Amino acid sequence: MAFTEQDLKNQKEEIARLADELSRLNSVFAEQKKALGIPETETVTVAESEVTPELRNAMADATERAKREGEARASQAKLSAGPSSTGGRSRRGAMRI
Repeated sequence: MAFTEQDLKNQKEEIARLADELSRLNSVFAEQKKALGIPETETVTVAESEVTPELRNAMADATERAKREGEARASQAKLSAGPSSTGGRSRRGAMRI
């Protein structure tokens, strides 16, 4: 597949969108740390022995949901990026069905 100016533009837009989303999530995380009285610069870690079965299940559910949403966004981005190299352009005299 040839890399076009439109592909580059689409990638730049997607990177900008992801940067905005990351910034939003970082600010939410900072607010949560502040609410817990944890300095913003302090790394948050949890010992495996302190993780309850309920929290482990909730994390597994959240991870699976995030994975599905990521896959859905990736396929949506692929669709919005335009036609693929195999079916994107009609050959002269050919008719697409």
